[in-house]
Amino acid sequence: MRKIETREEKEKRETRNKTIIGLLLVVVMVLSTVGYSFFSRSEMKIEKIKYKGVEFVLNEDNLWRFKMQNYMFSTTYNPKDTENISVSVFKTINEFYGKPLYYVGGGEVLQELIRNLGAFVLRMQSVCLEGESSETCEENAPIKNCSSNIIIIEEANYTMINQKENCVFIKAPYEEQVKAVDAFLFKIMGL
Repeated sequence: MRKIETREEKEKRETRNKTIIGLLLVVVMVLSTVGYSFFSRSEMKIEKIKYKGVEFVLNEDNLWRFKMQNYMFSTTYNPKDTENISVSVFKTINEFYGKPLYYVGGGEVLQELIRNLGAFVLRMQSVCLEGESSETCEENAPIKNCSSNIIIIEEANYTMINQKENCVFIKAPYEEQVKAVDAFLFKIMGL
């Protein structure tokens, strides 16, 4: 048999139960917040490297971001990743400034060039290299020679980056082309 409670006792018991439940909820919320901040901080390890005085930071989009002369750049690789790639190019980034940049090739490599040189060049346009077969050229693409700034990206079994007049030839296996383009970018930036 249950004891008969007065209204005051019943209200007192309900208030006590509500207080206990409220305190438990507050404890759970505080512990979950502390746990989230502790674990998310350990997951957010910011990877940084310093190369020739320039700080490279790997962002959540897996691009290395760095600042040079008040410009922000984003590359897939950092200079340490590309150190073993020989770049025989004598141009600097200033030689592209305010001039059209033409290219032969495309894909992911082209996005890397646009992302990093787009702010410097007047425009970027696909062209056909004079003397190349018309089968490898896009329809209606203008024909240019090496008196213009042209970057030619070709698939090859080896990696080689060299310059002939104003043409830069980037030859690499398909899976290494972005790395080769980043090596070229680092070279013209003086890194």
